Amino acid sequence: MKLRNFKIFNIQYSIINFQCGFTLLEVMVAIAILGLGLTVVFELFSGGLKSVEISNDYSNAVILANKKMGELSLKEMLKVGKEAGDFPEEDNYKWEVEIEPYKESSEFGVRNSELEKKEEDKTQSNTESPVKIYRLDVRVFWKTGLTEKDVRLTSLRTFMEKPTEEAATK
Repeated sequence: MKLRNFKIFNIQYSIINFQCGFTLLEVMVAIAILGLGLTVVFELFSGGLKSVEISNDYSNAVILANKKMGELSLKEMLKVGKEAGDFPEEDNYKWEVEIEPYKESSEFGVRNSELEKKEEDKTQSNTESPVKIYRLDVRVFWKTGLTEKDVRLTSLRTFMEKPTEEAATK
């Protein structure tokens, strides 16, 4: 009988001395890894939010520039030159419009001699076309932080000039 009790006592003793759980060092390493992982995740979320904000600003600027371009296409007569202003419904956005007569040029922006000759002939002759082509350049500006960003839309528009009395009699 003594042997049986001895075996039971040994089993109980080994169960009591068996340690479960983590050491302090293991817990500290796990918390450090968790902290680094959460930092990376938060950085990704904040970067995503910044990208959404930038995309929203650009989309809004393109919509406003397109709206301004539409206003210009409704005008009966265009004045050559520059205009600037701001949008009453948008506090942070400003616009600038440049209107100039469209001149044909060669592929690299250098005047072609044949085109220059045709242009000289046009200015010398009194029979000019009543249809005029204008280049419209609309820029929308806005400020984000310390930098100013802009969007530019460029288009060509044709306008028919009203015939004058002199042209009608000729």
